[in-house]
Amino acid sequence: MERETVIEDRLSKIYHTNYVRNSRAICVLWGIFTVCYAILNIVCFIQPQWIGDTGVATAGFFGLYKYCVLRNNNEFECLGDFFDADSYLNSSFHAAAVFIGLSALLFLICCLCLLLFLFLNTATVLRICGWIQVLGAIFMFLGCVIFPNGWDHKTFNKICLNDNKSYDMGSCGIRWAYILAIILIFDATILAILAFVLAAKQAKLLPEVYKKMEKSDFNGYASDTMSKRSGLHALSDDRYSEYSHRSEKSKRSIHSSRAA
Repeated sequence: MERETVIEDRLSKIYHTNYVRNSRAICVLWGIFTVCYAILNIVCFIQPQWIGDTGVATAGFFGLYKYCVLRNNNEFECLGDFFDADSYLNSSFHAAAVFIGLSALLFLICCLCLLLFLFLNTATVLRICGWIQVLGAIFMFLGCVIFPNGWDHKTFNKICLNDNKSYDMGSCGIRWAYILAIILIFDATILAILAFVLAAKQAKLLPEVYKKMEKSDFNGYASDTMSKRSGLHALSDDRYSEYSHRSEKSKRSIHSSRAA
């Protein structure tokens, strides 16, 4: 019975070791994907290729805070500055830029939080990053939803011919930056869910079984040590008894020779 228990304990310890290794590998992949997401978020934020047209009337394209219009010299003139509130076409473009910028900032903070793995518990860091990623996904979603509300501006109508209607692209089409932003909403959600799942798994790494393993191994080591010590004592006692028997025999031979 004891032998079966030891075998089960050792199998549990092997399972625990493999589980920890796999969990750490997934955590590393999650961290790499988080860094990649932060880079893509920044690219999506600074690019003006959210929506545009090759030009039925005038060629141009729009971003969150910057828009570019084709001039008579066949060159695009880009206007707009994130830190200049007067350069935005309207408040909807401004709000969308703020939300997407906050999302990028949150994921940069999340990347810095990866350094906390050196100081804090893994589950705690994963929960912190998970909540940051949830907020980042919400801000990205709000930015993507609010952005079309600003399409009623006259400059937008000049290029896209949408009769100054919100949520109407007119002759324009969605560019790659807007598509990337929509994809990043789902990516941020998946990363947040994965962070919470990994945090929950970290809290269930069989600590009681692991302690039981250590205790059984220590008891086995102690019993082996005690058996070795008892064996050494028994060997020394046998050697001592043999030596005393020889000395007693030599004394008797000496006495018998003297008596003769």
